[in-house]
Amino acid sequence: MLILDLQRLLFAFLLVLIAALWAVPWLERWLRRRAGGQLVLRGLGEMGSVLEQAPFGLLLLEGSFTCRYANPYARRLLGLASPSCRLSEAPWVYLLEADRVAVRQKEAAPSRFRIVPIPSSQSDQSDQPDQSKQFVHWWVTPLGGLDLVFLLDVTTQQRAEEAARSLINDLSHELRTPLATILTHLEVLSLSNISQEIGQQSIHLLKAEVRRMVRLVNLMLELGRLETSAEIERRPLDLLALVEEVVAQVTTQAKERQITLSLEADTPLPLVMGDGDRLRQVYLNLLDNAVKYSRPGDQVLVSLGREDDGIRCVVRDNGPGIPAKHLPHLTRRFYRVAPQEVEGSGLGLALVEEILRRHQSRLEIESHTEGEETGTSVRFLLPTVNVERDA
Repeated sequence: MLILDLQRLLFAFLLVLIAALWAVPWLERWLRRRAGGQLVLRGLGEMGSVLEQAPFGLLLLEGSFTCRYANPYARRLLGLASPSCRLSEAPWVYLLEADRVAVRQKEAAPSRFRIVPIPSSQSDQSDQPDQSKQFVHWWVTPLGGLDLVFLLDVTTQQRAEEAARSLINDLSHELRTPLATILTHLEVLSLSNISQEIGQQSIHLLKAEVRRMVRLVNLMLELGRLETSAEIERRPLDLLALVEEVVAQVTTQAKERQITLSLEADTPLPLVMGDGDRLRQVYLNLLDNAVKYSRPGDQVLVSLGREDDGIRCVVRDNGPGIPAKHLPHLTRRFYRVAPQEVEGSGLGLALVEEILRRHQSRLEIESHTEGEETGTSVRFLLPTVNVERDA
């Protein structure tokens, strides 16, 4: 759909541009000189002002690796320093050169579309692998001695498609085991000579596997919605009140397991910018993990501390800890450290990490399994309203 809409837009714009160029035949001679971008804009007249504000990128190319004009959108997208320059010899530039050659061959189509990954100008601001590249959709067509290249940033759409494919692949893989177990026990129940005890065991396992599938599907859909959606809606909220509600909700579970759950907070705390429902999910997942994997008599502490750049949030326990070899993989989908008899999906920390990423935060996990002080500490920083306004 995007390609068709883009094609209509570009063809309409191309007709306007051709009319403008026809009215000023000396424009191409100006472009053929080694002139700067501002000279090109003066030659385009009013059309130049339109191109400078266009919601898509435009390149006018002449000769190998030579850009005669790049509008602001194209410069931001491709990281070009000026309206006219020589393109660097990057992999995506070679693909662009190949498309330029292809559209000028007699037997070739008069234009060519392509979606390519290029290095992101924001790659140094994130540790996420998928943030190190962006995706550009270009359309190349010749115009006299020049080549016109129209560009759109389709990074958001491309990442959403990749996330959806990954979601389906992971979910289908993880559902195979419970489905196989369900089929096996259905076969057992269909036998006429099984004992009542075996029948009850099969029914118990069937219910457990069905619950597991429901949990997996719900969590995967939740994670998929996060990964494929636009930015979440953040607004000022009272984080302390939110955390108090979650702690009260988990207290019963902690008492049943003979675990002490407590909350410490600096007061007063400024408001944070966040999605209340999503942050509630973060704390529910972290506290559920801390309580579930702690031993009777252990303690779980939730703390909120004020810092210059936001509120430091910590969930710490003095449980058995997590071996160091597992720490780098804890936020991977379906990665589990606990034994299979402990209920879990392996998706909780993946969901927490994605929610925090949408809050411009990151999850830090530290754990010790040896020595006098064992346990796990999970930290993240949430920006406050004043920090957001100053940013």
